[in-house]
Order: sequence, then C-alpha cells, then structure tokens
Amino acid sequence: MTAASETQQAFVNAAGGIATDDDFSVYEETARSDTTSLASSVLNYQYENGRRYHAYSQERKYMMPNDDTEQDRLDLVHHIFSLILDGELFVAPVKQPQAILDLGTGTGIWAIDVADKFPSARVIGNDLSAIQPSWVPPNVEFVIDDFEKDWMYDENYFDFIHARTLAGSVQDWPWLMRQAYNHLKPNGYFEVADVTMWGWSDDGSLKDDSPYIQYLKNLHKAGEKIGRDVNIATKLKHWVEEAGFEDVVEKVYILPLGPWPKDPKLKELGKWTYIQFPDAIDAYGLRLYTQVLGWDANEAKIHHALVKQQLRDRSLHAYSKIYVVYGRKPEPKPTA
Repeated sequence: MTAASETQQAFVNAAGGIATDDDFSVYEETARSDTTSLASSVLNYQYENGRRYHAYSQERKYMMPNDDTEQDRLDLVHHIFSLILDGELFVAPVKQPQAILDLGTGTGIWAIDVADKFPSARVIGNDLSAIQPSWVPPNVEFVIDDFEKDWMYDENYFDFIHARTLAGSVQDWPWLMRQAYNHLKPNGYFEVADVTMWGWSDDGSLKDDSPYIQYLKNLHKAGEKIGRDVNIATKLKHWVEEAGFEDVVEKVYILPLGPWPKDPKLKELGKWTYIQFPDAIDAYGLRLYTQVLGWDANEAKIHHALVKQQLRDRSLHAYSKIYVVYGRKPEPKPTA
C-alpha cells in the first residue's frame, strides 16, 4: 500500500463518520481581517473582471489575483497548514538555520512567523507582488523578484528553502528544484508543499460529472495550455529526488472540503476549508477560464457559482490531499 493510500485509509478510519447538518450552521458566516500591505509605486497593477493582478512582468506567470480578498484567503491557507502540521511551520528537521528563503511568499505570513521562531536568522521572502506588511520583524526582508529567472542569491548560502502552494505558477519544476539545490548549503533542507487539484469521496457524493470535477478538469486543461501544470503535488517527491536531494521524505495529509467529519481535528480543518473555498474557486479559475480557455466572464462566473453551490451542499462528503516533501542537500563528494 502506498503512503497516499495508507493516509487515505487512516482518514477513513479516523473520521468516525459524518457530522450532522447542525455542525455546518456555525460556519456559514465568514469574516475577513484587514491586511496592511506595502504600498508600491513601482507596480502598475492589472485589473480584470473586478480583480487585481500583478504587473511585475509582461508575462502572466502568476494567474491568480493579489487584491485584499486574495490576501485574506492566503492567510487562511496558512492557518490551514498550521492546523495540519499541529502548529509547526514545516516538517523538515531544520535546526537553528541562519539563512532562510521563502519562494512565492505571498502575504509574507510564513516568513514572518519563521523569523519570529528563529530571531537570529536572516529570512528573505520573494514574490511578484508587493503585498507584504510594512511592520515586520527586523530579520525579515521582502524582495519583488521572479524566482523563475536566475536567482540573485549566492550559491551554497541558505540553510532552508521553503515553497508552498505554487501549483500553476511554475513552468519548469525540475529547474526550480536544481536552483534550490544549488543555493542551499550542504546539509541544508528544501521543503515544498502543495494541494492536489482533485477531489474524492468515499460515499460517492462527489460525482464525476459534477460542477466541481468539471471545474478541476478545466483548470488542468488551462494549465496544460500555458505550460504550467496545476496538479503537481504527487510529482514533487520525484522532482526533489531527481535534483539530487537525499533523505527525501513525502508526507500526505487529508483535507476535508467541509466540516462534515466527526473527528475534531478533521472537522476543524474542514471548517476553514469550507470558509476559504468560495474565494479559492474564483482565484484559481477566473483568469484561466477567461484568458486561457476563452470563456466569457459572465459564463465563467456562472459556472463558478455552480461550483460554490455544490461545495456548500451538506450532503457532499469530499476531501482533497496535501503533499509535503522535503530533502537534504548532501555534503560534496571528495575528489580524487
């Protein structure tokens, strides 16, 4: 049995059944917190269909928005990962790192938390959008940079490089893995995590012809069309090993798409997923539908509304999976 199937079976055993309708009622209302972001005079943002996108590069490398709605969603995703990892920021056996790089840092929330955890470390978070807070720990710096181009950092410099939820925003994953390998010190760690762009249900409540599955298939089609695969979670371990990392570990976690499990931890995870999913549907799909697949904006929004309606259906007992992979850069081999 594979690690993924073992995890899936453990989830089925641990869930302890399905919650009642009453368990959903407290999650219907969602609240957003204000985020103070860096003001940027050097970026002219692009606006489409009521959403704001980065304009750092003429190429549309990152197809998701960077507005306040998306920033709030990204912070919710960080909270979901914290719950999955039992309050930890990563799973790699990193001890007292002095130089840390966070690829695609987004709102910078992970970089800020890891800087608080290791106050003697220098923490760099890079991103295409200047949406990070201005008030941060003194050992954090945010850089507007494209990590798909040659890196500005010295090789053999970082003790830890971290990347999370970059699906759909990377064209050449093996190249990115090699860059991480080259810029780590020997015995430094690289950790990458992502969510599978698919869904499952053990009771058949998630149908193959349902709006959500159709939506996921459309994302796959759009990703293939622009050369940026959105369903990369199961491929991460192979790429990390291929880059030369050793002691590679893959961990697979179940993510309920709603607060339907009876198990308290799974219910809590499902609650937060239930809250952030409506915004995630638009964030991942709107630009891909209209700019890549050629849908009319109104047609795309109508289809997204059907997907959201399905995900709010209390009879749906679906889940996705999160893959976390880490590896260590070995010591250089002695030359003859």
